Amino acid sequence: MPWFVEAKVLLVTLGLVLTAQAVESVSAERRDRDRWVRAHWLEAPRAISFTVDGRPSDEVLAGWRSSRKTERLDPERVRHVLTWADPVGGLEVRCAVVVFREPAAVEWVLSFANTGAVDTPLLERVRCLETRVPRPPEGVCLHYSLGDHNSARSFEPATLVLPLPEGGERVFAPNGGRSSDPTLPYFNLDAGGGGVVLAIGWSGQWEAGFGPSGTNAVAVRAGQQRTRFRLHPGETVRSPSVQLVFWRGPDALRGNNLFRQLQLAHFAPRVGGERVYPPICASVNNTDPDGSYEGPHVRVMPALARRGFEVFWSDMDPQHWYPGDFPQGTGNWVVDEKKYPRGLGPVGQAARAAGLGYLLWFEPERVAPGTRIAREHPEFVHGGSGGGLFKFGDPTAWRWMLELLDRTVTEAGITWVRWDFNMEPLKYWRESDAEDRQGIAEIRHVEGLYAMWDELRRRHPGLMIDNCASGGRRIDIETGRRSLPLWHSDMICFKPNPAGEQLQNAGLYRWVPFHACGTFGYEPSYSFRSGMCGGNIVVGVGGDGHLSTAYEETEEAARRTTAVYRVIRPYLTGDFHPLFPHEASEAVWFGYQFHRPSAGEGMAVLFRREQAAEAERVVPLQSIEPRRLYSVRFEDTPGTMTVRGKDLSQLKVRIPTMPGSAIVYYGPAKRR
Repeated sequence: MPWFVEAKVLLVTLGLVLTAQAVESVSAERRDRDRWVRAHWLEAPRAISFTVDGRPSDEVLAGWRSSRKTERLDPERVRHVLTWADPVGGLEVRCAVVVFREPAAVEWVLSFANTGAVDTPLLERVRCLETRVPRPPEGVCLHYSLGDHNSARSFEPATLVLPLPEGGERVFAPNGGRSSDPTLPYFNLDAGGGGVVLAIGWSGQWEAGFGPSGTNAVAVRAGQQRTRFRLHPGETVRSPSVQLVFWRGPDALRGNNLFRQLQLAHFAPRVGGERVYPPICASVNNTDPDGSYEGPHVRVMPALARRGFEVFWSDMDPQHWYPGDFPQGTGNWVVDEKKYPRGLGPVGQAARAAGLGYLLWFEPERVAPGTRIAREHPEFVHGGSGGGLFKFGDPTAWRWMLELLDRTVTEAGITWVRWDFNMEPLKYWRESDAEDRQGIAEIRHVEGLYAMWDELRRRHPGLMIDNCASGGRRIDIETGRRSLPLWHSDMICFKPNPAGEQLQNAGLYRWVPFHACGTFGYEPSYSFRSGMCGGNIVVGVGGDGHLSTAYEETEEAARRTTAVYRVIRPYLTGDFHPLFPHEASEAVWFGYQFHRPSAGEGMAVLFRREQAAEAERVVPLQSIEPRRLYSVRFEDTPGTMTVRGKDLSQLKVRIPTMPGSAIVYYGPAKRR
């Protein structure tokens, strides 16, 4: 059964509610989802595939005992737990399938368990998604985005038409075990008038393939790249998770925006039930005369709080809270007494007293040679005393690391764990696997990572995790439900690149509502706005070379900057719309828009780049109702104006400086 029958154009017309056609589009998306779930899960397990001693799963499962348990989790979600059990051996296959009402989506995780007394048969080629997409004669457009490359091309959107002209399958996979290097694990399949977004949740070596299936369909598969293993008695493993979001309409970006809304509604981390935005952060790198950091850190907290900052940021450089500096000290997770003679507790106490959070950098998965872990616990390391990858899949090592991190979080009063990962783990996983256990070391490590984050947040309910991996190289739906990427690229570590930051933000916003990085300068500078997200670490350097966010001469600018963050944040929860082509040229305008349909309001951030000759451009704002009256204001000028929607959708914006920027806010005009 196809996902959609005929495309219907989604029209936005006068009114405060969805039009009849828009309502029909939503209803059609739900029907598409229900048909797919019924055909691929409830009637038979057609959404997955694997082999058992060489026999295909559809043949194997047909002869096993099966059961299904269905429960309503809440008004928006229904869960089906499907189980198949070998009547002779101990192998059990289980899948938890969650169906979301709105957006029209489905998610599942596949798992295998050995309930018997001997090893299972050989499981191979485990694919957590195996399906077909009907294709029109002109083909299916596959929209995706690059991962992080420390360049302006990080998160760049891309499109290819399937099937490929040369035939065959297009395969995507990470370079070395980090999930968003070189491609984000998010794909939007557009079959003309509708389609489906596919997201893979696996913070390791996933693989996705898109190829021909006869003359009228595209074959889609996804899963862990290498799986060939037997399970020992009592052993259970999980697969990557999968999300599908069904969409209808003439513009594939609707699929992206429905995917964004799914993440915001059901998966984005919360604290105390409240949505967590990227924090507004600041730091200092001053030392006292004896070289210690405690005094400058403690003394700066009240000044940062007065300026509106929310979190004190302590990174791996230059603060180096552990002995050995970076990267030689990764594995020395004890406090350097020369820099912090009384430990980290006084810093955390000063942050709390000022009403600030405290972010501290770690890299728990990497062990440098000669560090404490390599010397004292080489058995915890893939690589032993020579250093390498910490064994998150080893229960003893995992417990040791959990207690160390828990103790540090408690003693220092940390509210954000900045979790970095500056190495490729794949070779360590594969070197650890026996011939009939391929994929197990990777599975155990990824499971251990998720369990570690979950347990730390359970023990510390207010704790948040910053997901960093040499920038944004481990972004996927599983890390996204446990963390926020607060440093989505290392590009800015080398030099400011305003146009590159604009492009990175616009590319990542297509999929990830909340993310951040460093931003240079203060509001209303072009450089600041180029990197501005819902929160950043604000970087400014004083005449003596130190970070200047707490210097007296920066107070007014810092207050103005933090105030802008608080204004723009709510808009980030809306739909994302690029307003100009995604290009790096300095001779063009660039910008993007966030629109909140339920409130009829939005925001646009616009840039006139360094060589853009035109001082005025018509900006094609999206989702504007032509006959509605809107109130419009610009961040840089006082007052508001009232305009008709047909004029707002072709808004003339003037930016007199080159480079320069503008922030535009709009919403329903108040009735007099």
